[in-house]
Amino acid sequence: MKELVAFFTSFEAYLPFRKEITEQEYQDILYGTNANIYVPLWASCKNGQDILNNEITLEVIQFYKKYGYAARNMDGNPLDYIGNQLLFLQYLANAKAKEAMDTFIHLYFIDTISLFMQALPYTNLDLEDIKRKLKDIVLQGVPLEKYHPLLPSLPLEEYHVVCSAGINNCGGKCRIDIGVQEGCILNVDTDRNNPIPLRSCVRGRGYKYTFMNSRRLRYPMKRIGKRGEGKFKRITYEEAAKKIAQKMEETIQIAPESRYVIYSTGISAYMRPDDMIKRLLNIQGGYLEAYNSYSSACASYTTPYVYGDACSGNSEEDILNTNYLILWGHNPSESIFGSHRNYYLSKLKQKGVKIVVIDPRESDSAIAYADQWIGIKPSSDAALADAMAYVIYENNLQDQHFIDTYCLGFDKNHMPKGYESYENVHDYLYGLVDGIVKTPEWASKLTGIPAKTIETLAVEYASAKPACILPGLGFQRTLTGEQSERGLMMLACLTGNVGIAGGGAAGAGWTNEHFLPEFPIGKRKFEGIIPTFLWSKAIEKGTTFDFKNEGLKGVDRLRSNIKLIFNLAGNTLVNQHSNINETIKILEDESKAELIVGSDLFWTASTKYVDLLLPGTSVFEGNNIALPWTYGHYLLHNTQAIQPLFGCRFEYEWISLVAKELGLEEAFNEGRNFEEWLRYGYEQTRKHEPDLPDYAQFKKEGGYFYTNAKPFIAYQRQIENGLPFSTPSGKIEIFSPSLVALENPNEIPAIPKYVASLEGVEDPLKERYPLQLIGYHTKRRCHSIHDQNEFLEKVDPPALWVHPEDAAKRGIEQGDTILVYNDRGQVRIPAKVTKRIVPGVVAMSQGGWYTPDKNGVDIRGSINVLTMTHKTSPLAKGNPQHTNLVEVKKVEE
Repeated sequence: MKELVAFFTSFEAYLPFRKEITEQEYQDILYGTNANIYVPLWASCKNGQDILNNEITLEVIQFYKKYGYAARNMDGNPLDYIGNQLLFLQYLANAKAKEAMDTFIHLYFIDTISLFMQALPYTNLDLEDIKRKLKDIVLQGVPLEKYHPLLPSLPLEEYHVVCSAGINNCGGKCRIDIGVQEGCILNVDTDRNNPIPLRSCVRGRGYKYTFMNSRRLRYPMKRIGKRGEGKFKRITYEEAAKKIAQKMEETIQIAPESRYVIYSTGISAYMRPDDMIKRLLNIQGGYLEAYNSYSSACASYTTPYVYGDACSGNSEEDILNTNYLILWGHNPSESIFGSHRNYYLSKLKQKGVKIVVIDPRESDSAIAYADQWIGIKPSSDAALADAMAYVIYENNLQDQHFIDTYCLGFDKNHMPKGYESYENVHDYLYGLVDGIVKTPEWASKLTGIPAKTIETLAVEYASAKPACILPGLGFQRTLTGEQSERGLMMLACLTGNVGIAGGGAAGAGWTNEHFLPEFPIGKRKFEGIIPTFLWSKAIEKGTTFDFKNEGLKGVDRLRSNIKLIFNLAGNTLVNQHSNINETIKILEDESKAELIVGSDLFWTASTKYVDLLLPGTSVFEGNNIALPWTYGHYLLHNTQAIQPLFGCRFEYEWISLVAKELGLEEAFNEGRNFEEWLRYGYEQTRKHEPDLPDYAQFKKEGGYFYTNAKPFIAYQRQIENGLPFSTPSGKIEIFSPSLVALENPNEIPAIPKYVASLEGVEDPLKERYPLQLIGYHTKRRCHSIHDQNEFLEKVDPPALWVHPEDAAKRGIEQGDTILVYNDRGQVRIPAKVTKRIVPGVVAMSQGGWYTPDKNGVDIRGSINVLTMTHKTSPLAKGNPQHTNLVEVKKVEE
């Protein structure tokens, strides 16, 4: 019995009894140091739940306490850990409590060891002796070691509810009520008390199944195999801090630009891991910063060229003032684009206002809200906008007063001085330069939309003032996304729907409703900055970067390629970046990126490619301030419900250790611990938002809802008060002299206009790869978060959407296994044959965890096996992940 308890205590404790296995084999079994080996060690995993600290864990704890047993902390494991069960059985045996022992073995222990033994063959280890002795315990009981009477029963903690909030980069920041007892998560409920509740969607309701999954990372580790093999060895946080500090010292001597922090949003709150490490890098001497995001590069970068800033959105509640709504590439039912957007869309539909959805897929939003779904070919959105503008001019429906007063470039009478000879919107639409009139018939050939539908859409939109184009972000994640964005902004201005209640300026759509806390990174010590999408290129060719080709800003040249990478609380390193096969080739070369530091909760595609892996804490295991996702009159508190599993640490703690190793602890912490930083950020916010309660009340109630907030209407001040826009001219620059100065008129024209896209509707490559592939944000994942959640697998399992016409040509039927492929990679996935997608287009949800088979074919539906990195959008250098040509064929089983 002693040797069995010792086995589950530590390798050192077990060593005197048996020496058949190596320390690394031991770690793979009990510490989870091998991504390819999973051994369940907890009673909570019985019945196939794979959930830690659940109702079964509570039953085990109740059993312990009934018989006076105080479970010990065994390496941070949940208290139903198999080692604790053995100690408890020994305790009962010593007390001669045979009936209790038999009951516990029957209810919990036999199932736990069955799972344990079933998993062991996959480790290829010789543990027959351990198996035999565990079976002996079940069959014969636990041998008596020394009599000791049972201790008095121990009190149980009362069930209580913790008011908290989600902290992922999800479009809806939900309020959650966490039911807890004895450190076990028993229930996750949603907000029901506020006038307009911040209710959880299926993702929020499934947090327990995601974040308490038993496949959690457990301990700090260093890589011992090749990158991508998933083979690691356990180390301490202190050892990891020393290694990180050493590399930081080396790289700062090379150049600040040799250090880079990957774009990551697994924690989207005030205290963000990526911001924390940037602060430390900055204090030490600097790092290579990035601009844009994977989500909104074209929208956020382009909108300021037109309006002067990216805050072109109205508050969510203003949508109730519109007379006509176009959801353009916008799918809030599934993506959750603002915590209250679906609430107000439902109210608008109840009012009887017409809602049109433009999307290649008939999304859930189209089904829920649309009076009309208009299917469109990807990368042709600018052509549709052009044709609508032509119809509006032809029917004299433009708002000429708005054009005359606020805009540059709609016609030759409104061109800036010195640019009169350049093309204007009106002349472009009427083909006075290129000879092509931008009629609905012209656009129909590109978009796949009937000409009559385009004409009716334009007339309805222009006649319904106030009318609103509410764009999503999917359609701008293309190689010509900037032109699509500019086309929608042009329509909003052409019809005078900017700066008015019920209207919509289109563009990025961000708002400026409330002051939000921001963790202080400090002034950047190194001025160089690159587009966020080009980090993988900067590992190999950073020293060749310039402004024209790669969008390098702040400096003329980089002195070093990227050598040190931090990928914290994110899956962008591999899974969410494009062209996975090319990316992993770059990462596998250790002479390029010399050290990759990662943190996460699970073995993802990205964590397998890091050198040092630090396990983080979940939404249940720490405190933070949860910020609104762009929209919303509230501020939330993410409140700790349980202690961190396995002794894991929030990134701030080990980054502080790194700071100490560098002698920068005082500069980094400023004398504050984590909780004091939270309070500091909150108090800074209160200076601007005096309605906020004191911090203790804010934390207790899980947040605060502003009661007297006024709706934000983008550019209302400029329109109503005659104030200038923040553009060089002070006008809305439909024609942009700033873009003329870039001297790339074919890809970046001075006015909004349709530009043909590589791998778009007109690319000759369609002869070889005839189907346009797009991604979509599925309701079962938040980017790549939740993919391991079996509870959500039923909501939207992996599948490729294929129109029946395209399926029939290839002999594909519903549910068939198909191969999706192009020159960049291959994905094997089931077919979803449906009329809810336009012919010639296929769709795959983004975020599936890259899972290659032995031939390198992904079998999980990871779209980025098929997306590109060799080309970006020309202006923003943005993410082109919805611009792909592929072919599909049935897999013969």
